[in-house]
Parts: sequence; C-alpha cells; structure tokens
Amino acid sequence: MSENRIMVVDDTPEIVEGLKIALSDAGFEVQGVSDGRDALRAFYENPPDLILLDLMLPGMGGTEVCKRVRAMSDTPVIILSALDDEAQKIHALTIGADDYVVKGAGIGELLARIKASLRRVKLNRETGSTTHYSDGLLQVDFTRQSVRVGDRPLELTPIEFKLLTELVRHEGKPLSSNELLEAVWGSGYETDSLVKWHISRLRRKLSAVLGRPDPGVIVTRRGYGYAYQEQSAA
Repeated sequence: MSENRIMVVDDTPEIVEGLKIALSDAGFEVQGVSDGRDALRAFYENPPDLILLDLMLPGMGGTEVCKRVRAMSDTPVIILSALDDEAQKIHALTIGADDYVVKGAGIGELLARIKASLRRVKLNRETGSTTHYSDGLLQVDFTRQSVRVGDRPLELTPIEFKLLTELVRHEGKPLSSNELLEAVWGSGYETDSLVKWHISRLRRKLSAVLGRPDPGVIVTRRGYGYAYQEQSAA
C-alpha cells in the first residue's frame, strides 16, 4: 500500500479517472468520489492523507465540504477548479484550503503542490508535538493548535493559526509577504493581498480579545515585512 492516500472529489468521470492513473503512477493510493456528501461520508469513515476537491459538486458544494473537513482535521485540501479567479482563490484559502490549482495545469505542477502540502502538514505535526510559545501576553500550544491571550482564548482559523505560528517562531524577525506565502500557503502565489488580509484579521481578533486597539503585537516593518513582537503582561 502507498504511504499516502489521496481522495479525488470531482463529478467529471474523465477527470477522476485521469487523476487516478497519474497519481497511482506517482506512487499514491487514490480514491475517487463524485458527490460532496459522499466525500464527507468517506472522510469520516477513513480520512485520506490529502483531498483534491472540485468546487462545483452535486449533493454538497466543495466550499462546504472544505469547511467541514477543516473544522475537524488538518488534512491538506487542495482545490482543483476550472475557475481562474483571484477572488475565488482567496476565498478558498480563507475557508481553510491549503492550495488552489486551476484545472488544466500540468500533472508535474499538481504533483509538486501535493508533495509540498504533505510535507508541510508532516512538519507541522512533528514540530507541534514538542514545541510551544509563551510570553507575557500570548501562549501558543502547537500540539493542540490553540492560542490564549492572557487567560482568554483566541479563536483562529487553521490558516490564521499557521500564520501566527510562523510569526512567533521567528519572534522579532521581519518576514516578507513572499516568505509568509511560501511558509503558510506554499509556492505559486505571487500576490501579497492574501497575507495583508490575514494579518489584518489577526490584528482585529487580538484587539477584540484585549478590548483595546492593537498593542503592536504584529508590527509592519516597511520594506522588510511583518514581525511578531514579544509582549509583556497585558
């Protein structure tokens, strides 16, 4: 049996069959599903190592499938869509997808994205099992993927948690948008609007929990990027 199993969710039989052949040749075990609800049921019964997910599906749309998978698992989800639209890509990533590939991309590119996502989640699990971060304000538990600000929980999406994790692990060091894109979303993204949007969300959530304006937890170093500043007690 292959080390990694991939679930391909698409209602076009030719696409599913083509991906089964290509991915099997690359050493993966592949399961094909054509319906959103069936995909979610199959995930509950036997979670795969990665999901290739179309957005337009019968039964339940890919967006809802992605949300439900992400609510209970860090299994990588790569959206495989015919829609080549930046707003759609950003939306998919904000609901928890790990990557977005437009249909028609070469199998070499798709395989590279799959392998990068699998490496990323493996690294997150390995480092998360032994590491945590704490200062006078913030406590991050990498094992449980939880964050507290003082004695109050900070509710984050999986992408927001990955972004905050990358910043606190490089505490005090500015990371460029490109570095954060590569670390959190993987290669293939050339816009920094995704990073700006999530940084803004993190700052708003921190302010809401603290009950006061952003105290400078995540600072912008113009010309360099973003950095997490170690904090004293709130």
